[in-house]
Amino acid sequence: MATAAALTATVCATTTATAAPADGCSQAAPTRADNPYTTTHTALDAAPLRMGPYGECYRLKTYAAGTRIEVRCLIVNEFGNTWSYVPGAGWIWDAHLSGNGSPHRCLGV
Repeated sequence: MATAAALTATVCATTTATAAPADGCSQAAPTRADNPYTTTHTALDAAPLRMGPYGECYRLKTYAAGTRIEVRCLIVNEFGNTWSYVPGAGWIWDAHLSGNGSPHRCLGV
C-alpha cells in the first residue's frame, strides 16, 4: 500500500504543467514566398487550431476528426513538439494530423 507522501509526490509530478514561452503564442506566420509548398492531411481526432505552436496558446477552433487540412510547413517548439502552420489560420500539433503533418520546415520565422 502506498503512503500518502508517495501518492502526493506522484500526483504532483504528473499534474505539473509547463507553460508556453511568453512570445511562443505570437509566433510569426511563415510567408508563402519563403515556404511555397502545401500538403493536405486528415485530422486523426478532434484537432485544435491554436494561435501559436503550444498547447497553452489560445484555441481558435477545433477541426473534427476526418477533416482534410492544408498545411504549409512545420516548426519544432521548445519542448521538441512539431506543429504545422495552416495558411492564414494558425498552428496545429502534428500528432493530430495524418502523416504527422507537414514534411517541410518553415523558413524565415
